[in-house]
Amino acid sequence: MTTYLDFDIDGLEPADDQTEDQWRDTWGSDYQLLARHDIGERTFVVAFDSSATWREARNLPNIATFDVQRDQAQGTFTMDSSAHANVAFAQKWLVDRGCPPEATRVHNPFKPADDLTTRVEEQIHRSGDRYALIEVMAADENPDQAWTMATDKQATELPVRVFVEQTQPGQGTYTVREGAFADYTAAEDWQEEQDTPLPEPPEYHRNALRTRAALARSTTAPAAVTVAAVLASAPAAAAVAQPDRGRSL
Repeated sequence: MTTYLDFDIDGLEPADDQTEDQWRDTWGSDYQLLARHDIGERTFVVAFDSSATWREARNLPNIATFDVQRDQAQGTFTMDSSAHANVAFAQKWLVDRGCPPEATRVHNPFKPADDLTTRVEEQIHRSGDRYALIEVMAADENPDQAWTMATDKQATELPVRVFVEQTQPGQGTYTVREGAFADYTAAEDWQEEQDTPLPEPPEYHRNALRTRAALARSTTAPAAVTVAAVLASAPAAAAVAQPDRGRSL
């Protein structure tokens, strides 16, 4: 697979002002292609944006997604793009626009460190319109960490959620964790200091209690209840196919 970013738009003109603005701001040499899928004259892309590390603004997200549609008859193309800090949210963005989940598999050597990481990513993939994004960042001072802040529309308490992705380069793995906060200020304060553990969402505890109760009613000896098991037992927002994070080269 080539790593060069090419949308096959030679000889075509932007169809509207938004496309023209986005195309002018997109330099192919700044991006490393992670995944591409073509459906006819439509192209879906996930790419790493290397320019995010040297731009004047700090903590810019460095995962980019593109949805490009070509109209050869009209000689035009349209482009929509978005920046992400977590690959799971990037995959969700493409799937929401019609890209097959299996086609969003990214080529990268890191693998999920544990079952909880896989469960949290699956929760993001199947979330539908559950999360309203507030902020996405990749930490300049800690290049192995990135986070997405969002409002959880289904939360009855602590509705501001922070999804922290931490890479462990020495182990070739990464983790994704979800934290819960009362408001933006509380979430921002935690991000700035990170001197306490990321606070788990309260529904983790409630679901764990229900799981323990169900185990207690069973005829077999109860097993230890983990957060991953709690997420696995939680109802899905929608029954949809899940993208494969795909951490192989």
